[in-house]
Amino acid sequence: MQSQYRLKENRDFRRVFRRGKSFATPRLVLYYCDNRLSSFRVGFSISKKVGNAVVRNRVKRVLRAGFQSLVPELSDKPIDMVIVCRKDAAESDYHELMNDVMKLLQKAKIVV
Repeated sequence: MQSQYRLKENRDFRRVFRRGKSFATPRLVLYYCDNRLSSFRVGFSISKKVGNAVVRNRVKRVLRAGFQSLVPELSDKPIDMVIVCRKDAAESDYHELMNDVMKLLQKAKIVV
């Protein structure tokens, strides 16, 4: 995923957690709020409870690849999002995680 679509700085993550709304599934939690940019940004928060570094990085790679496929749908929406992974995300494959992401985006009315 391109750098312009990534949430990187700690202050941006804190702003989304503080001001944002949230929705959850058993594997993922979505926090989101508006930003003043022309496109969306997404960040991932995966705690050590999910697994070791290999597992956490695999989950991040899968989620980044999934959001790369959603760029055409989300590119015009000025929203910052943070995806927080729960323990069940470690055993999930690409399709399960992307189904959860789509459910969360639909609950939040970001994607129809």
